[in-house]
Amino acid sequence: MKLRNVTFANWLASHGSKDARERWLRELYPWPLLAQVEYDESHVGITHAITYDEVEYTATLLSVRWQPARGTFRYRVRVDSEGLGWHARSFADDYDVCAAPDGTFVTLFHAKSEEPLEKIARAFFGRRWDSLPTSTFNTLAVSRFLAACLVGRLAEEAFAPAPLEHYPGARLFGGAPMLAHGDELWIGYRFFSEDAYIWARRNASRAGRVVAVYLADTKYQFRTNLPPGAEVRSASELDGQMLANRYEDFIRVLLRRLDASVSKRDPDLLRDVLSGSTEASPTVAVSESDVHEALAALKTPCRSKDDLRYQLAAAVVLNAWIESERRLGYPQRKRFYAFKQQVDQLARWALASSDRGIVLWREDSSIPNSPILFVRVDNVDFSFHAIPLARELPDGGGQLAWSGVRLKPIAPLVLAWARELRASPRPAER
Repeated sequence: MKLRNVTFANWLASHGSKDARERWLRELYPWPLLAQVEYDESHVGITHAITYDEVEYTATLLSVRWQPARGTFRYRVRVDSEGLGWHARSFADDYDVCAAPDGTFVTLFHAKSEEPLEKIARAFFGRRWDSLPTSTFNTLAVSRFLAACLVGRLAEEAFAPAPLEHYPGARLFGGAPMLAHGDELWIGYRFFSEDAYIWARRNASRAGRVVAVYLADTKYQFRTNLPPGAEVRSASELDGQMLANRYEDFIRVLLRRLDASVSKRDPDLLRDVLSGSTEASPTVAVSESDVHEALAALKTPCRSKDDLRYQLAAAVVLNAWIESERRLGYPQRKRFYAFKQQVDQLARWALASSDRGIVLWREDSSIPNSPILFVRVDNVDFSFHAIPLARELPDGGGQLAWSGVRLKPIAPLVLAWARELRASPRPAER
């Protein structure tokens, strides 16, 4: 027999008072799969193959036990799956499903005393990223859970001193806010910016101020109009503006699909490549993770030469990505050229900076009245077309000249170099 009403919504109806993180953990359980299991005692020990959302699973009913004190049956089910890459979490877990004698679902919990996602969260927030196996760590489902935990923590600090409460009906996929201050302030969370805009529009009239916070930018054109009282902010923007980049490394690891290995490059070797002392590969492909990191980087304030170098490197990545996408026939990527507004602001910051090792000049291009902006940071030359400040700068006049190293073909190396120079060791959280 199959049990009735085995859904997260049913569980939430009677467990809405649970801690927010526990609710998000339960939301990521394989509910549709468990609803299809045959729970009759005659099926104990039999493994069934179940396909859900194009992912292959196996489910085995391990035991059936009557709980007289509770008046329920307790069914232990083993779920196995290799997952489907980034989009599906792998499973090798036991779950206890409780139901009334008539087959009505009551509750569900993990059979292990240590919930696997809790272990992942502790390692993540302790910055022990290398200690987690890729098969369980590097998935969209786990990323969404960790991102929700991170955004919840970040938002509570960024919007202080407003006394925010975790909304009891909040879900990773749903209409309720993550945090609320009565009907004065609602804060929602979505992993991608497009979904954050949709959430903000739908909830604009339900509180005096509605803020949707997102982690990753959607990389194509979508509606960004918002009604009065609604706003959308990226986690990187809030962290940079309100919290002095306290959570930047957490955000970056999530944006890079939980790949912490990107922070293991030798900046001296990379600098030799970027300055032309060492020859690099002709082209290094820009990855989706590079683009996500670059978009986030340009939403943070520039306060130092390290910030300048990192954000100019991010602009190089976006320049290279847009160019390659348009060659592939995606002209709508042109909207991302808006990053050049940030480059103009960065150049103006650099012009007013007293930091040594920063030089700005312009050189004429083949386009009339559209000179090329050059920003030299520690002997690495960044160049950009169509930057307004370039018209106000002196010509290099032969005294300053481009080094000849083209950064766009090796944009990911430029980003890695700038990231390493900007990074500083931080102690793990307890």
